[in-house]
Formats: sequence, C-alpha cells, structure tokens
Amino acid sequence: MREELRFRDGESIMLGYVSDLYELLRAIDETMPRDAVLCLESTTPARDVRRFLEERQASERPAVGAGTVWPKPELFHLPLSGTNLAELRTLVGEGHAEPEITDHLVVYRGDRVLLWAHDAGFGYVELARSLPDEVLDRFRAILGESLRPSE
Repeated sequence: MREELRFRDGESIMLGYVSDLYELLRAIDETMPRDAVLCLESTTPARDVRRFLEERQASERPAVGAGTVWPKPELFHLPLSGTNLAELRTLVGEGHAEPEITDHLVVYRGDRVLLWAHDAGFGYVELARSLPDEVLDRFRAILGESLRPSE
C-alpha cells in the first residue's frame, strides 16, 4: 500500500488564513503547474458539481491524507490540465455554497504535495517550499484581502 500524500516536516510554508474559496480556486488556477492535480474532499457535493468532477477524474488517484473523519468524504481528483479548473470555477460561481464544492483540498504533482487547504475557504493554506518565489508572490497577490497572514 502506498503512503498517503501529505506534507512532511519542513516541506511547507504556512501562507495564512484564506477566507474565500472562490479566490483560492482562482489562485490555484492561475499559479499551479498544469501537470498537477487538484484533489477535492467533500462530504456534501452538489449533484452537478459531483457529476462534473466524476467526468474529469484523473486516471491515477493516489491516497491523500483525509481532512474529514466522519462522515466519510468523497474524493475527486481533477487534473489541472486544459480548462478543467476554469470550467469548475464557472460552474461553482453559479450560486453554489462552499460546502457543496469542497471541505478540504490538496494540489499534488506525482508524489509531492504543492498546496494543502484544510477547511478550504475558511482555513489555513500551506504551500510547498519547493515552489518558486514568483509563484508564492503571485498566489498571495491573487488572494489579496481574502488572505490574512498566519500569526
């Protein structure tokens, strides 16, 4: 059995508290590598969101450390290639509440985590130290006022 994907000690930078899921998705869409995968963990996905994500699932779906213990969440692995995330952002921008989209999310590439957002849109976000400074700066700039630096 393969080990669950998660940050190891020293691999991440605590970016801060992000208070807007839609801006977080925009920042991911505009900064993360196109060969990465967005894993959305949801306990109550809306039907149209579930259908969209199921139709675009990555063929390989490694185990990702769960953020929810109960009830058992659904995991969706959305490749960031093409327009997948832009289309998801358009779909969810049509009046979906955050819990209908995701509870927690992770961006990974291969066996490396690039971003971890527990309580996505209402919690802290960690980014991989291996990401270039330009990506970190751009990510912060996109989040703007929805980002509060960690204490």
